[in-house]
Amino acid sequence: MLFKISLSGVKARWKDYLVLFSGMMITTAIFYMFEAISTNDKFTTNSPVGQNAKVVFIFGSILLAIITLVYVFYANNFLMSMRKHDYGLFMMLGAKSGVISKLIILETIVIGLVSTLVGIVFGIGVTQILSDFLGNALHISLTNFSAFYMPAVWTTIIMFLVLFVIAGFLNARTFVKTSALQLLRSGQQSDWKQPKTSHLMIQAILGIVLLAGGYYALYDIMRLKIMAIAIGLVTIVLGTYFVFNSFFVMLLEWLQRSKMSSKGLNSFTLAQLKFRIRDYTKILSVVSLLFALALGAITVGVGFQNMVPKLAEGNGYYSVALTNPTAKQGSLIGQIKGKSTVTYQQKVDSQTKHVYYRADQLKQQPMKYAHFTNQAQLKSKVSNASLKDFKDVNSDPYQALSSLQAPTIQSYKIQVVSAQTFSQINAKTNALFLVRAHDMDAASPQLTKITELQQKQYHVKDLQMGSFTMYQLLKGVFGSLEFMGIFLGIAFLAMLASCLMFKILSGTASDKIRFDMLNKIGTRRSVLSHSILAQILGLFALPAVLGIIDVAFGLQMFVQGHLLTSAYQTFGITTIGFVILYLIYFVVTVLIYSKIVVPKTKVER
Repeated sequence: MLFKISLSGVKARWKDYLVLFSGMMITTAIFYMFEAISTNDKFTTNSPVGQNAKVVFIFGSILLAIITLVYVFYANNFLMSMRKHDYGLFMMLGAKSGVISKLIILETIVIGLVSTLVGIVFGIGVTQILSDFLGNALHISLTNFSAFYMPAVWTTIIMFLVLFVIAGFLNARTFVKTSALQLLRSGQQSDWKQPKTSHLMIQAILGIVLLAGGYYALYDIMRLKIMAIAIGLVTIVLGTYFVFNSFFVMLLEWLQRSKMSSKGLNSFTLAQLKFRIRDYTKILSVVSLLFALALGAITVGVGFQNMVPKLAEGNGYYSVALTNPTAKQGSLIGQIKGKSTVTYQQKVDSQTKHVYYRADQLKQQPMKYAHFTNQAQLKSKVSNASLKDFKDVNSDPYQALSSLQAPTIQSYKIQVVSAQTFSQINAKTNALFLVRAHDMDAASPQLTKITELQQKQYHVKDLQMGSFTMYQLLKGVFGSLEFMGIFLGIAFLAMLASCLMFKILSGTASDKIRFDMLNKIGTRRSVLSHSILAQILGLFALPAVLGIIDVAFGLQMFVQGHLLTSAYQTFGITTIGFVILYLIYFVVTVLIYSKIVVPKTKVER
């Protein structure tokens, strides 16, 4: 009978349970998504930086597990906030605590297990879509990767099952030790205690000093080495907590004393924030740090992606060179959009090991070559080769032209002769066709096929005929880092925003009573909506602002270490995209929160 009554209560709140179920499903999908990569040893180690990739993935798995634990904790609070009143009524009606405990454990485990299984199925689909998208966008081959990976399935099931079993027993223990009256009145008492101003000032100063020390440690990474990361990790974490625990409280108190609090429902909104201030300072600190990690991971991943074409083009102007291109190769070249081409006639004397070119062609269409002016900043310059440059075997133009020739003649000596002399040489006339792709990322599919055809043609695996070979080499080195950075960033963004969303939604049970009271005294719905918008905007904006500041200073670690160029240009672009995705979670949270707390029936004044 008790189970039927409980089930009827669930049916009555099926929309709220749908929110909970959807959130848990997304969380499971994200966790599976990451585990599908981190548990796949063949995939993570199949690159020149495989061992480093494995270390990063292990660290990411641990961090994501901690975030998942926090998320399940807040989702569980959301579940219990909806059921406390019901369970209190059951106890008032004489239900035994043992029966209530079994009901709580069963309900928690069933919801967790169903959402986990559905989330894994959803996660397999999302993993396939996201991996295909990133693979195509980054132009990397995901060797040995599979969206469905059984070890990842078992890891996800065991992880979430253990979490929900623990959550179920903790919930049961809490309810057994709580009286029925306390359950019925849960959420109606504030944990706010007026802090001393001197304590707040000390925390504020300490927080700023710790953050500044952490930022400087990252800036001075060349001298501090690995210690810079350790110092930054400790000081920035502690500094973030102290800043939120002091500035957030002082800001609320200042706003309450200002004239702004007397306008509309501002006093009510500020009171809502102070009502759960202690919990919010903790979650905002966590969300701010995760925001910085997520944005930083995506920025670094995109930064590595942007570096590859610049590094490749700085090592050679022409993307690919073809000697007497076939019809198939010509067709592939025709498919490249945005390209420059030039053709030079050549004759090869195998006996004397000389390669001859026509001076009039090289003069009419000078060969271009690239060379770095500042390799640390990836600044390169494109110049035109003169005829006298080919007389010096050590000159950049000579070396560039030599590397563009067929592998069998790259060691031959180059000679530039007149058109008359060229015609008198008794050898076959070849056509050296040079192609410059202005967007190597976009032209990658065609250039890859051309390179594969040349490898078969010359029976050479490590082909060096143009800057695209360097592009492929760098993609092999940086590809896994790009993929990990962007993948980690997306996973962390979804998790941190979900944590904050469920923290806010976990208080809707008590907030609903307050908004219902405001509705009964005739408060306009537009005023209620404005109060909700201001309250949630503050909770989303504060950690985002500090997270962006963290990344802005943290990027110095990569700039000073000469690991990233144009880091802040990339940072600006990724921040805009990241904030847009973050705002989507904000809008969803506002809509769900409003749907729950704003009364459906409007009371006329």
